[in-house]
Amino acid sequence: MSSSYHASTVNWLGAWIASGNVLPGQTLKIESALCDELGVSRTVIREAIKTLVAKGMLDVGPKVGTRVLPVRNWNLFDPQVVGWLAEKGLPENFVMDLLDLRRTIEPVAVRWACERATPEQIAEIQAAYEVLQASLGDKGDYNRADQLFHEAVLAASHNQFIEQMLPALGALLAVSFEVSSAVPEELGLTLPLHKELADAIAARDSARGVWACMSLIERAAVTISRYYPELVALRGQSADR
Repeated sequence: MSSSYHASTVNWLGAWIASGNVLPGQTLKIESALCDELGVSRTVIREAIKTLVAKGMLDVGPKVGTRVLPVRNWNLFDPQVVGWLAEKGLPENFVMDLLDLRRTIEPVAVRWACERATPEQIAEIQAAYEVLQASLGDKGDYNRADQLFHEAVLAASHNQFIEQMLPALGALLAVSFEVSSAVPEELGLTLPLHKELADAIAARDSARGVWACMSLIERAAVTISRYYPELVALRGQSADR
């Protein structure tokens, strides 16, 4: 039970901070107030605060209390942190920085995947594409399948640093896909590029694979830059239902 209390307290407190209820530089409520509000002990609150300190969200110091740090200090490669931020709708600069990250990592990973993917991984990528194609009628299913497809491609790069980043990259990719796929016709337009990417890796054609990868990223960039305010509004309406 203590583990469950800890996890739920971390999740509530992290999401509460990420939603802007306490601004950077401001201090949290005193422990007793948080205990009363959440119905947990001081020990649970203190352990939850330690977890958020480790995630870069909080700083604890003598005489200053527990302060919220600026988002730039947060561990944005922590899937939980990304999830909390995404709940309130990410600022446009965050999403654009995410696209820059994709431009930096994914094309190189695709080139390596074309060179290094095992036959089993090539089959996994092809199977992931088939699931993606079958999910075309449902945006939620499509986005989950899209994330798994790109994770399979990244894993096929056989780079241990990229492999260790996969949980965080997967969470970040999910944010990018959810935003860009809010345009109704977008899924049908990107599906052939996913097929091109999967086939390029199977054919060991790195130039073709990198082209397909960059085309997917740039299409997402155009969609997001053109429609971002409307997409955030649509996402908020979906979350309210």
